[in-house]
Amino acid sequence: EKEVMSRSGNECVVAFTDQYYMKYGEEQWQKQVMDHLETELDCYSEDTKIKFRTAIDWLQEWGCSRSFGLGTLVPWDKQFVIESLSDSTIYM
Repeated sequence: EKEVMSRSGNECVVAFTDQYYMKYGEEQWQKQVMDHLETELDCYSEDTKIKFRTAIDWLQEWGCSRSFGLGTLVPWDKQFVIESLSDSTIYM
C-alpha cells in the first residue's frame, strides 16, 4: 500500500479489487517496441519520437479490466469487462 496522488495534487481513495493487467514493462516487449520506434516508425518529428520513448520507459502495468459496466466480457473470465481504453490493444 502507498499514498496515491492525482495530477492536481489531491489524495486519491483507491479500492483494492481484482483486475487483469497488461505487462507493458516486460523487457522483451519494451525492446521490440523500442526497436520498431527507432527503425521503422515515421513520427514526422523528433519531439513525437521523444514522447514515445518516454511513454515506453514509463509504462509498466496497465489495468485492462473492470468488474462493472457495459463492454466486452473478458473471454476467459466472464466476471470482468474489458476496459474501453484497452480493448483495441487486446484485440490486436
